Amino acid sequence: MCPDLKEKALVFLFIHGFSGSARRWDFQVDHFRALGRVITVDLPGHGNAPWQNETLGRMADGVIAALDREGIDRNIVVVASSFGGLVTLDMWQKRPGLFRQIFFVGSVPRFTWTEDFPAGLDAAKIRSLKAQMARDLNVALDAFFRALFTAAERASTQYALIKQQRKGAVLPSREVLEAYLDILGTQDSRDVLRTVTVPVNFIFGDGDHICPLAVVDPLRRLCPHVTITVMPGCGHLPFLSEPGRFNALVKDALV
Repeated sequence: MCPDLKEKALVFLFIHGFSGSARRWDFQVDHFRALGRVITVDLPGHGNAPWQNETLGRMADGVIAALDREGIDRNIVVVASSFGGLVTLDMWQKRPGLFRQIFFVGSVPRFTWTEDFPAGLDAAKIRSLKAQMARDLNVALDAFFRALFTAAERASTQYALIKQQRKGAVLPSREVLEAYLDILGTQDSRDVLRTVTVPVNFIFGDGDHICPLAVVDPLRRLCPHVTITVMPGCGHLPFLSEPGRFNALVKDALV
């Protein structure tokens, strides 16, 4: 890690994923404030952010506009979870000068399976989640959230804190979540990833069923220069289940 990070006026931008909110990063905020400025955002329809039939492009525009309002135009370290990685890549396409480094956490440039990227979700799983949400949104989201963690993670004392953090959260509407799933099911940002010139780090849990370790070899073929780190014993959200280990990993990888 660079010894003079504080002097470089780093800005850490944390972007959550599907059905999350800015609160997902509660275990990171204080830690990274010791290294620079910290910005967390609610994506449209999540947390306190309104929804207006957004597209991926408008989501990225909204994050860029928020940074502009804060007078932030460079030296951003983005830490993006899951769907947040797609927003990040759209931002890169529009304003590459913002970026210093990108950490994709449980995130890939394409989430659904294709012959030349044979590691994504089966489209049937997305349709199944939509059907579950149609029957009972709260039950479906509770089951989905639980499945983001391994059995060992769910048995940990940390998981009790995670559940408490989530308790009382305002859940996105079914309309919002279906729109996000439609983007997840169709978006392919691999060509954008190939254009990224700042350091890129992918972090995966070895028990992540949304981004299984089968993604690693296709990613290395796509972008041989990226750094890929696997966190043993973790599922899709290692920054929640193992915040100390995750925070140290990101800090040590900063350039």
